This record gives sequence, C-alpha cells and structure tokens, in this order.
Amino acid sequence: MKNIKYIIASLIITVSSTSCSNDFLEEKPRVDVELKEGITNEKNLAVAILGLHNALQNTDSYGALIPTLNELLADNSFVSLRNSNRFAGTRQTDLSYYVTQQGNFASLWGNLYNIIANANFVLSYEGKIQDDTNTSETPVSLFAQAHAVRAMAYYDLITHFSEVSGNGNQDLGVPLPLVLDVNAKLPRSTVAQIYNQILSDLTTAEGKILNTNKRQINNSAVDMLFSRYYLAVKNYSQADVYSQKILNSNFSSLSTATEAPTMFSATEEGGKETIFKLEFNDKDLPGANDGITATWYSGGRYRQNFATRAFYDKLSNSDVRKNSWFTLTSVGSPAISAFPDNPKPVDVAKYKTPATDIILMRKSEAVFNQLEALYYTNPTSALAKLNTHVSTYRVPGYVFAGTGQALLEEILFQKNAELFLEGFRYRDLKRNGIGFTNSQTGVTLNSTKYQFKAFPIPQGEMLSNPNIKQFPGY
Repeated sequence: MKNIKYIIASLIITVSSTSCSNDFLEEKPRVDVELKEGITNEKNLAVAILGLHNALQNTDSYGALIPTLNELLADNSFVSLRNSNRFAGTRQTDLSYYVTQQGNFASLWGNLYNIIANANFVLSYEGKIQDDTNTSETPVSLFAQAHAVRAMAYYDLITHFSEVSGNGNQDLGVPLPLVLDVNAKLPRSTVAQIYNQILSDLTTAEGKILNTNKRQINNSAVDMLFSRYYLAVKNYSQADVYSQKILNSNFSSLSTATEAPTMFSATEEGGKETIFKLEFNDKDLPGANDGITATWYSGGRYRQNFATRAFYDKLSNSDVRKNSWFTLTSVGSPAISAFPDNPKPVDVAKYKTPATDIILMRKSEAVFNQLEALYYTNPTSALAKLNTHVSTYRVPGYVFAGTGQALLEEILFQKNAELFLEGFRYRDLKRNGIGFTNSQTGVTLNSTKYQFKAFPIPQGEMLSNPNIKQFPGY
C-alpha cells in the first residue's frame, strides 16, 4: 500500500499541549513532539496516544467526511443546485460519483489507514513499557486505547469499502496491516478476517481503559464499538447485550425533550449524552473551507448541503428536533427561500461554528442499536421500546403501529432524525439492504447496484499495489 501516507513515518506526532494529563478541556496552543527514539517510557506513550487521537480530527475522516458521505450518499440529504462543486457529483443519477478517481474515496481510504499506521506504531511497543507510578494512567490502559482506535478505523474501512458481513463477495475485505511497514503491498483480506481483527482489538481493550475523558476513547466507547460490531456481523443477541450495557451505565445519560434542542450549542457540545467526541476549539480547529460547518450550515462558507424537505415534512410538528436541529430559516445570504432547489432546502443546525466538538458517539445510538437488534429477534419488544423512547424523549404522543419491514424502516428513520450528520444513514441502509430513491435528486441505490455494495478502491492504490483487487463493477 505504497500510496498510503503514514503521518508518523518521521516519528513526529502533533498533540495538544496538555502534558501527560488527560485534561483536554484546557485550550492550549498545539506543539510538535518529536519522538526520535520512539516510545521509551509511559510519559511519551501517553503523548503518542494523544497524537493518535489528534489524527482522528482529520476532516477527511471523522472530522467531517464520514458524517458527510453517510448523509449525501443516502436518501434524506442533498447538495443544493447552488454549490461550490464540493460533493456535487453525489447529485448525479447516473452514479458517476462512484469512480476510482473520486478524491473523497481516496481521502477516506488514506486517512483511515493513516490512523491505523499510527495505532500500529504505538502497538509495536506493547509489552515493552513499564508502569510509571507517578502517573494516573498505565501502559495497559494506554495500549487499550490504541487497540480500540484501530478497531474503529478498520470498522469504518470494512463498512464502506466492502460488502456487508455474510452477503455477496466475502473475499474482498480490505488490506490488514498490523505492523508499520511503509513498503507493504498487501492484498485484500477477507471480510471475516477484518471483522475477526476488530473483535480481537475490542476484546483486548474491553474494560481496561482508565481514562474517563469524553474527548478520548474510553470504556463506554469500546462498548459502543462492540454494539456496532455485533450488528454488523448479525449477532443480534450480543448487540442487544452491549447496547443495554451502555444504557445501564451512568457514564452518560439521555437528553430530555426539554434539553434536546440545545444539546448541540457551543456551550453544550453534545451535553450529557456524549460518550466520545473530537475536540475542536479556538486554538485547534479546522479551516473555514474544510470543517463540517463549511458545507452543512447555512452560516458556513459554502452553505450547500441540506436535509430534504420530504425528510423534514415527515417529522411531527411536536418533534422537539424539528425547527431546532432542522429548520426552514437560515442565517446566511441569500436566504434558503432564494435557493434554486425545488422543494427548498432544510438547514441542518447541529454544528454552527468550526470550534464545536464533533460527536462520534452518544447514548442515543445505543437505543437505536438495541432497537435494530430487537427487530430481528423480538419485534414486539422492538415496537414497544420504540414507542416508549420516542414519545418520552423526542415526540410527545408518538405512536407507531407498523410491523415487518415498515417497523425496521421507522426505527432507522427515527435513528436518522436523531443522529443526522453523525455518520450513520448510508451504512444503516446498506447493512439492512434497504434501497432508496432520493426525493430531491432522484438518485436511486439498492442492493442490485455495485455502487451500493462497496466504495471503489482508489485509483492510486490500484496503480501502486499490484496485489489488490478492485470491487467488481468498477
């Protein structure tokens, strides 16, 4: 995988200047820490772990691109006709966006492998670092964080670049480097091998993380990754178990109907629901061209990505998310009413400033992971829990009586209403084999189309790695 850019090839890791404490709440200037001799003690192991978390902030992966693609490549959002050309190809009904030369796919691929390379570098020192009794951490806890981050990156790679577990072509997973080797040209491992590695990393990390800072990966975040993993491999009983474990935990709590409208404000930044988020602040934030607010918020520089009016209209007028997270009014000029789209766009007002933290995990996800798992094992319970949750926390008086496929689609719709722009819609539809036609653009995707099954391996990877195979159709 010669084209993959390993950001630690020179052993330089950029971190926030927080010494070795876990306090990311202090907003201090960033510094470069040069590890000329690698990791030699627990203190610079802790620095390396901060650097690993810093890599997650990249706007070409978790900082913006993953949540963006998971909405724009699905049914409930679109790029306006008035756009900067960013993501404009997602509007094309001929699916010409899905090509090996697509820069967004190349960026996602490269950045996720950058994260894995960082994790592999850190983990090459596992078992070699002694515990420093003068610190609040331990090597076991710090290495557990590296295992969990690597598992998360592999999960997102296999989710986007391969077919779902158990369906279709299971030979074409993704390359599986577990050591740092910039000259490696690995073939695609099988889908099962990738999921087995994810399980191995999560099992190694489970229950071992001492950190409780929500701006770093923690034990509840590992439980959430287990929940996602078990949904992906269709082990619904275990997905239910881990979802319930999160719901029973006091590490986070569900926001009430009163609290929900402001939970994405600059002061709340996810509030008490947060399990794991990326810190952005005035000293460490993406540029105005690159952050998630650049294209998604009407006050952003390019103000072009929106929710569909069909999605907005499906929200009940009593839904506390309507007209707070999703609104027909805008703050920029021209007003949304002046956009050339028909129907007019719906503004997504979750992230309003570049300095707002990006939510990677929050407690509401566990609710919907459990509901999906129960749909496949106990649909009666799934329906009852859906009605109880939505009516209690988001839509007073909510009652849904559908069964079968209609129940599954309602669960996933409510999940999208809750977790819009948090990285789920495309993968939820794909995992469950639910095709769609986007009401605004007319783009149609379903399980008969190879574009719905997997993203293409980027052209640069194909040219530099003779051992890798392209997904059929590209």
